[in-house]
Amino acid sequence: MIKEYLKLILKSFKNRQLRSWLTVLGIIIGVTAIVALISISQGMENAITEQFQKMGTDSLKILPPNLRGPPAGDMSLPAGVADYLEKSPYVEYIDRIILEFASVEFGNDAEYLFINAYDTELESKGFADMDLEIEDGRAFKVGEKGNAIIGYNVAHDTYDKDIHLGTSILVNDQKYKIIGIFEKTGVDIDNRVYIPLDDAKILFGREDRYNIISAKIRAGVDIDTAQENIEKRLTRKLGEDEFEIYTPAQLLEQINSILGAVQMVLVGIALISLLVGAIGIMNAMYTSVLERTREIGVMKAIGARNSDIMTIFLLESGIMGLGGGIVGVIVGSVIAYMVEVIAALAGFSLLSISIDYQVVLFALAFAFVIGIVSGTLPAIRASRLKPVDALRYE
Repeated sequence: MIKEYLKLILKSFKNRQLRSWLTVLGIIIGVTAIVALISISQGMENAITEQFQKMGTDSLKILPPNLRGPPAGDMSLPAGVADYLEKSPYVEYIDRIILEFASVEFGNDAEYLFINAYDTELESKGFADMDLEIEDGRAFKVGEKGNAIIGYNVAHDTYDKDIHLGTSILVNDQKYKIIGIFEKTGVDIDNRVYIPLDDAKILFGREDRYNIISAKIRAGVDIDTAQENIEKRLTRKLGEDEFEIYTPAQLLEQINSILGAVQMVLVGIALISLLVGAIGIMNAMYTSVLERTREIGVMKAIGARNSDIMTIFLLESGIMGLGGGIVGVIVGSVIAYMVEVIAALAGFSLLSISIDYQVVLFALAFAFVIGIVSGTLPAIRASRLKPVDALRYE
């Protein structure tokens, strides 16, 4: 019986192909948006998680209060805070960080890049803890000045010519010799220039303030215990509302919550498209009932029951929704993978898209259910038509 129903449904689709595709366009757009957005956001979440894992679980970041975005201007902490925290028995070492945008000139080409000041007293220790590898050259030596280490993109993509070891760049008109080039990471570090902290203090007028203070916790010390101790110390030193302190896990949790909120908003917008698609299917099914009234009358006259008529129209609307869902999944997957390729070309190679089969199954089931729900009222109307009235309908 179902086989005969499907034959009737396919015949109906064949007779009105263009209208059928236009009817499910809203479903296609909605499912496309859901699959693409969820896949891309999951890829971003995985990439961010991977980077925070590289930061390790044994470091604390002390930031200026109410920081929203990259540190700049007066969003900084007193230098004395770093010296104070070094005395904590829980701290192995302190990494003093200055971040600034500056003009970086190579040849006759100038670009504004992020300058990351690095404490040369740490030598390569800080880079190792961030899982940063130098592809060519070496790390800073203690007390070194006038030299720079650059990210992969700065060396190979930012300027018309590649920057090689031994060549020089101008940072705010100050000359720096390139002594190292980092391996490609796929994140913002590829676009940064690292210079010695002592140079940055003079270059940016930051003799007594830092943007970020990173505290590496001693091996074997509980991170929560260390955080509680450092918070008490900073409260005594600065005041309760004069700093923010995070572990990498806490920073990751905040970023993921923001990504989750954005994802929910975008999925909500996609659901509006699905609603529009559902209304389109309902309208198309009502039109189909009117156009096929005499056909319904004939089927009833030769013995079709109300349940048979209702089943045919429900299956038809469900298949319309499912068809739109299948096309939407395919298009959404293609878009997601295209975003991965574009991101890789733009230097963000960590974005790895994988289509979750659970998302696909949910999208298809949701589209099918929406189709059936949208066709319920038209199906009920069709099933209640009286044979005599249906046969006389013009």
